[in-house]
Amino acid sequence: MDNPIKKYKTIHEQVYSLLKERIIKGEYRPNQRLFEAQLAREFSVSRSPVREAIRMLEQESLITQNEQSMLFVYSPSIEDVEQIYQCREVLESLAVSLCAKKAEKKELKEILDTAVISLQFVHSSREKDMHRLIELNSLFHDLIIRSSQNKRLVKQLDDLRTLTFVYRRMNMSDFSRRKEIADQHIQMAEVLMNRDSEQASLMMKNHIIRDKHFLMTMFKEISENEDEN
Repeated sequence: MDNPIKKYKTIHEQVYSLLKERIIKGEYRPNQRLFEAQLAREFSVSRSPVREAIRMLEQESLITQNEQSMLFVYSPSIEDVEQIYQCREVLESLAVSLCAKKAEKKELKEILDTAVISLQFVHSSREKDMHRLIELNSLFHDLIIRSSQNKRLVKQLDDLRTLTFVYRRMNMSDFSRRKEIADQHIQMAEVLMNRDSEQASLMMKNHIIRDKHFLMTMFKEISENEDEN
């Protein structure tokens, strides 16, 4: 097996990136226990860079630590969905409104292009296409947020970004939902091109509320199935 660690980045940054990617992709299961020594062997590195990478992922809430200092992969919950998407509903509605007013034309064009490109991957069931679709989904929102030109708003949304990526993957698991999201992004981008800040804000709010309802329904169905078993 090839060593995934390369020479052009610090080792702990590479371990961090690899661990983060595997958690987001679901290669490490939610609530799976992690061991520093095992990860060090897996990546053929010492425990020191693994420890630093874990510290970084704890800051992003992708890895949690219990009272006995045992490490676990973040486990999505209905409570987190409620809280994260409540924040996004307010903050991203403001971001898209500011984007409509302040973004340069080329920035708006990039937002629209990103939405259109995502349609190429909606119908695919291949894992790499699914991941690409999630990346484009995130990029669409990131471009809007950055184009708001409000640094404090950007920082607050950055704090939610990583866990939002986890939930986006869940949101994209359903084909009809993938298509709905892609269509909504294109419609929102077209409204932005027309500089309609009020309509863009309303569309973003409804878009995120729809995300929240879809995820909460998913969690409730999972919980009901577990109770039946």
